[in-house]
Amino acid sequence: MSARESNRIPLWMLLLTALIPLVLTAGESFSGKCVSVIDGDTIGVLKEGKEIKIRLDGVDCPESGQDFGSKAKRFTSDLVFQKEVLVKVKESDKYGRTVARVIVAGKDLSLELVKAGLAWHYVQYSSDTVLANAEKTARLAEEGLWALNNPIPPWEYRKGGAVVQPQEVRPSKQKQDTTTVYITRTGAKYHRAGCQYLRKSMIPISKADAIARGYSPCSRCRP
Repeated sequence: MSARESNRIPLWMLLLTALIPLVLTAGESFSGKCVSVIDGDTIGVLKEGKEIKIRLDGVDCPESGQDFGSKAKRFTSDLVFQKEVLVKVKESDKYGRTVARVIVAGKDLSLELVKAGLAWHYVQYSSDTVLANAEKTARLAEEGLWALNNPIPPWEYRKGGAVVQPQEVRPSKQKQDTTTVYITRTGAKYHRAGCQYLRKSMIPISKADAIARGYSPCSRCRP
């Protein structure tokens, strides 16, 4: 056997290598081209010749069947599709997707979606104050989905799976209760400061925002 033949890699080994998923660790960063946009908050980015599915950290966009779902996808596509992006890995979710912040031309895609009123700050999994403030500003300005009378959070929409009829855009701004209350990472209630149920986590939010996101008042502290 010649030296050239002995150095050849068997086809089966090449195919096996192609099937082995890349393991990304928290804190890792890489650059690659965005080759697909699944929806507003999920894209595909090439790394070492393989497409990595990226779930944007800190945000949740409307589903495709909801108001502004298609607009969120188009917004994301306009910003990143076929462009070189920087991916900053945070973790992997239960679906095997890489959760990360994506930077394109110096802009944070998660933040840009929230500022445009095309995504919620995903407070169940994020305590990012920059995203929280951006959502508050978008709400007050009635940007994007915040112009709707009663926008339904995508996590509530996914629970029911019901068909939601398109909503009317409200004609004028409504006065909102900006009193600060507190929520937890896993609970479904909002609380006053000092409530016993805030021992493990304490995330500030306006009362209007809490109600809009589907939180109900704590029966113990009565905020």
